[in-house]
Amino acid sequence: MSGKWIVGLFLVSACGLALAAFPAGAADELAGVKTKADIDALAAKLKAGELKGAQTLFAGEGGAYRVYTSFIENRKGAADLHGLDDEIFLVVSGSAEVTLGGEITDRKSTAENEFRGTTIVGGTTRTVGPGDVISIPRGTAHQMNPGRGSIMYVVIKMTGGY
Repeated sequence: MSGKWIVGLFLVSACGLALAAFPAGAADELAGVKTKADIDALAAKLKAGELKGAQTLFAGEGGAYRVYTSFIENRKGAADLHGLDDEIFLVVSGSAEVTLGGEITDRKSTAENEFRGTTIVGGTTRTVGPGDVISIPRGTAHQMNPGRGSIMYVVIKMTGGY
């Protein structure tokens, strides 16, 4: 299955989840994504790398979940740990070493139940690329490192409020 199909299928699923989370008539909350053509256009922008940084695509009522993009280039991403949030990453383009588990050595609190640092020790590291899905349960340290390359991925973040 090609990356375009995977991204399209993912976005169709995410759109369906977003529509289910909003009351009838609230589709305008979906940042203009209302048709399959809108989803295809969004998938093309993701694949082309036009949506860099954290771009919120969908958000659930009351903050129960968010779907957004993340892009890291020529640097190691921050080591993160979310005490109340589960995340799923879908790699759209590029590749990186992802480390899951272990301890953040220079861990600092950035908000209640949120921690960040620069390094993880003792975790499991593997290489991920387009089409890979990474599940990150709450309380799990995680970090992306594309080295001298880049990685773009879509994040589904389910908050502790669900």
